[in-house]
Amino acid sequence: MPRRFVALPLDKHAWSPAPLLGQVVLITTVDQSGAVDVAPKSWVSMVSFTGPILGFGCRLRHRTYRNVAATGEFVVNVPGSSSADDVWSIPEAGDRLTGLTLVPARTVAPPVIEECPAHLECRHERTVELPGGEVFVLGTVTAVAVDEAAVATEDIARRYAALDLFVFLEDGWHAALGRATRVVPHPVPPA
Repeated sequence: MPRRFVALPLDKHAWSPAPLLGQVVLITTVDQSGAVDVAPKSWVSMVSFTGPILGFGCRLRHRTYRNVAATGEFVVNVPGSSSADDVWSIPEAGDRLTGLTLVPARTVAPPVIEECPAHLECRHERTVELPGGEVFVLGTVTAVAVDEAAVATEDIARRYAALDLFVFLEDGWHAALGRATRVVPHPVPPA
């Protein structure tokens, strides 16, 4: 039986289900005086093997963007799905660091969040301005660290299970990555 498709509006807010999901991360930045900020983001992606370079979406008015533009550095902290409720309870204003343990990063001024099983330290590469006051911030990865439990086994499925990654769906909904499986025969990775 052929598939039947339903057109969704072009307004991203109305996409349900959203056909493109975003991995949930916490971006740490510092302002010019050294004050730390943390912000949940779900529009993040690797964009280049060479660098390597990653990017995330943000609004021009957010502290995250203002801090990156002022200092040129940020950290992408990757929380596990067991932290999802804590991630979504981070307030938009006030003390956004409650319950988080900040430790020095290796190569940049913004700290890493100890509760997160992975961190990517980055230097700002460039910013792409988008309509509606939004930007896509690109950064060269200068250091990567993952919890040793994620590399303590040869089993790739167990490595990803140890990271416990999750994605944002919509309206407060999220989903854990689930069990990793391999396609046979092994394909060439997409570029």
